[in-house]
Amino acid sequence: MKESATFHRPFLRTKGFSTFHIHIFELILLGKANREINRLMGYTPKSHMVVDHSRQVMNKILSYEGLCKRDYKDRVVYPRKYQFWWKKLLEKHKGTLIQKAIIPEYYEDVAPGI
Repeated sequence: MKESATFHRPFLRTKGFSTFHIHIFELILLGKANREINRLMGYTPKSHMVVDHSRQVMNKILSYEGLCKRDYKDRVVYPRKYQFWWKKLLEKHKGTLIQKAIIPEYYEDVAPGI
């Protein structure tokens, strides 16, 4: 089972904020569970990558709004609880986020387990 997860996991060549992060955050706002997103993206069921990637997007949105991370910590920790608030902010800043994000590139000839 681990080999299949490793084989399907996206091997990113690019580092940093990418459109991949925005896509994961949009899946969260659609109400998908972290385990389901992990399965879709090829990560292990308990991987923390979905949370890390979505938090990067949320922190960028908060900075665009001029809001303090400390004051909105509950909304970052529980994004599904405030999903309508996040959707509104994402729609407002999606153009800027897309401009700042890089398009992810993937390794094509990577064997599983490497």
